[in-house]
Amino acid sequence: MATIPELEANLLKMQQLLKAAQNKIQKKTFQDIINNLSQQLEREKFKLNSPKTENLTLDQLPEKEITKQLVQQGQTETEKDQKSSPKSESQIEAKSEVEVEEKLENHEDENLLPKQDYVFQGLGVLYGKIIKRYEDNENYYNAIVKDKTYELIIVNPRVRDFLKADYNPEKNRYLTVYPNLVHYPQPRGGTKAPKINFTIIAANDLPNLELKPNEFKLFGLWQFIGVSKCPVMSIHRNRKKDGSDRVSTLKEKFKDNDKLHKNLTRANHVPLLWKNSPVKPFRFNPKLDKDKQGDRYFCQVKARFLADRGVWGFQELLVEPTLDIPRFYKPIKVAPTKKD
Repeated sequence: MATIPELEANLLKMQQLLKAAQNKIQKKTFQDIINNLSQQLEREKFKLNSPKTENLTLDQLPEKEITKQLVQQGQTETEKDQKSSPKSESQIEAKSEVEVEEKLENHEDENLLPKQDYVFQGLGVLYGKIIKRYEDNENYYNAIVKDKTYELIIVNPRVRDFLKADYNPEKNRYLTVYPNLVHYPQPRGGTKAPKINFTIIAANDLPNLELKPNEFKLFGLWQFIGVSKCPVMSIHRNRKKDGSDRVSTLKEKFKDNDKLHKNLTRANHVPLLWKNSPVKPFRFNPKLDKDKQGDRYFCQVKARFLADRGVWGFQELLVEPTLDIPRFYKPIKVAPTKKD
């Protein structure tokens, strides 16, 4: 939760942006943000001025009940970890550790949507055929969506087993996926499209989410990056405050493995066409000091995957943009290996 000084600073910025708004959509969005920030500020001031012996409100729980719920939640998460973790973790290679971490991070089989909506997320639905990438190999698959071919990344062995047992290259399915993109340096004076793959979580004959085919929920930082002409929604790995998440555990276990750390902290930068966005995408200016850079907003939108163009198109703003960014792992850079 933001502090009172932070809320007051954000409120002042929003009021300035409201004055500079150029259309009705921007004005409405900024006004909504101002109203929300004002309510948060009033609540925080009220908490600060309220005595400690204040009676519990209807939405509060006694401390014992809160502790009980936290313990139950911790036991549930521990059971999930025990089921998902390999029996002999010390013998597993670093690459396998990354796959285990991704499986736990995504919760493929137990919970497709996170319990909290205020986190980084990229989740969507494709409708198309699943075919083998190689005729004589049952471990690698592609998706055919509107005559476009995309590589499917399989993290969960049970998903691979299902595709093997129920393989039918002529059958259309609803695929629940995460976008996975690789960007390349842009040629001078031109553009180079990123490579788009998808991590498959499930394949169903009927829709099982509220999303329509080619619809995605993208929760991330709205910004420009150096290797993309199109602004992107940067979806980072979520980070717990106490450092008890799986990424922290693996980073500690493999302290000297920079390449593994790079994979663990890598973000997905999803190119997004968003005309008349209520806030401008952040663009880093190397000529300016840090405190003079523009604001970076966390946005939650619904977007449609435009397969013919290799980008996503904005459909709906789900929650007003915010300067309060969820905790995440900052991607690390791996220095090139020196040759003797």
